[in-house]
Amino acid sequence: MVTKAKINSAMMKWAREYAGFTHGHEEKLPKDIKSKYEAWEKGENSPTWNQLREVSKKYHIPTAFFFMDCPPNFDNLPNMINYRKLVADSIYETNSPNLINNIRKSETRREIYLDLLNELNEDILLFKVPKLEHDTKIFSNYIREILGISLSTQKSWYKEVNHYNFLNKWKEVLNEKLGVLIFETEGVLLEEMRALCIFHEKIPIILLNGKDSVNGRIFSLFHELTHLLLGESAICGDDENTKEEIFCNAVAGEFLVPEHDLNISINGVTDLLSYNSLKKLYNSYGVSEHVILRRLLDANKISRRDYISYINSYEESFSKSSGSGGNYLNNMIKYNGKAYYSVILDAYEVGIINSLEFSKFTDLGKKQIPKLQESFYGGE
Repeated sequence: MVTKAKINSAMMKWAREYAGFTHGHEEKLPKDIKSKYEAWEKGENSPTWNQLREVSKKYHIPTAFFFMDCPPNFDNLPNMINYRKLVADSIYETNSPNLINNIRKSETRREIYLDLLNELNEDILLFKVPKLEHDTKIFSNYIREILGISLSTQKSWYKEVNHYNFLNKWKEVLNEKLGVLIFETEGVLLEEMRALCIFHEKIPIILLNGKDSVNGRIFSLFHELTHLLLGESAICGDDENTKEEIFCNAVAGEFLVPEHDLNISINGVTDLLSYNSLKKLYNSYGVSEHVILRRLLDANKISRRDYISYINSYEESFSKSSGSGGNYLNNMIKYNGKAYYSVILDAYEVGIINSLEFSKFTDLGKKQIPKLQESFYGGE
């Protein structure tokens, strides 16, 4: 006889909603759960222990929660303006369970990061929201100043055509200078979101879509940083039809490719739209061809007709990330971030956390520790 788990049916409903399987997302549940969850939630039937473990895994809720007397009174999803939808809807109504889970993971990792920084007696930077005129160049110059990275330094980062070194350098600088934690999503469609930011006075978060191109993620870093400097959290997609999104795009473009420097770089160039001219520019600044074309348009160096014609015929050679194939450790560093892993590793090495806690916080086994050390420090 199969033993049923005597759960609290109210907790089953709470767990599904907490995981984001609402507003039509219930259809994405595995077949065995989808056909039975309503009966479980109404108390008409109970899941077997195997089914409960599957539900627990899918909802990202420990099995013990399903036996609580009443749902817990908490939620760690921030209030975010969803610019992709152009409204400030509930996050549950506009986003998939995968994205909701990635947001929660980001907030959980931030809490772990903060706790361990305190244990390590490390200084925690306060993120300052400046009182600046709503002007693209003023914001761009402010970012350049607080990061302390000159254009010549930025240009010296060019190593490879895919611009990974630019992305890694910018991540490192944003964490070191401003305390921003940067993560990447796993399993979230690019069509749903390009990036988001969660404002905190201590350790704000930028979450990039891991499926986006390297250049797309670079641009999103500074788009989201602009939102944070405005003191707001936001989910952003490809929609440029709001005043705030237009401004954040403009700041990111001006910061990465300043107009005055672009004018110097193209001085004397006879064919701005040639392959070699564009290649030299986007590799110099560490941005996409599309960003260069937009900057040339904004600087009135090409016509809108030429811009639209080129964009319509152009397919970015690395429009999407290669995904999560390849080395598992490298993928986990990509998703969780070097800054986060460095603090976990420091805490482990001084004995603040043990190997079990290390694995829990990193999704890495104990055998991966020497490999992580070698990756970050060249080994011991």
